[in-house]
Amino acid sequence: MKSRCLSVAALALVALTASIPAFADGGGIMGAAGSTTAMIIDVPEGIVVDTAVKCPYKASRSLAETFGDENGWKQIIVGTIIGVPTGAVFGVPFGAISGGRHAMSVGWEKPFSVESFVVSNEEK
Repeated sequence: MKSRCLSVAALALVALTASIPAFADGGGIMGAAGSTTAMIIDVPEGIVVDTAVKCPYKASRSLAETFGDENGWKQIIVGTIIGVPTGAVFGVPFGAISGGRHAMSVGWEKPFSVESFVVSNEEK
């Protein structure tokens, strides 16, 4: 139980220190609080979305295209067999980074809005 409390405290400390540079450009407490709150929600959300959906799909489609025909059934099967596990593994760090980047930018610009708590599907 003690290690769980320390983990939660460490996560809160990381989220709070990540928003400290937001004060450098004359921002207010609402932007820092909004980006901190968005960081706590968006990083796990980004990990789940990228691990479960985005990265496995993109990896399997990219491998199918690399194998010759992105619409060929043989290439799709082989690309899926190799790409889904690989995409799931690489989705964890990619989701953490993209979720954190989204939280810091949108959480600061639009604190406590719906956009700051939903990792968007648009590519940047």
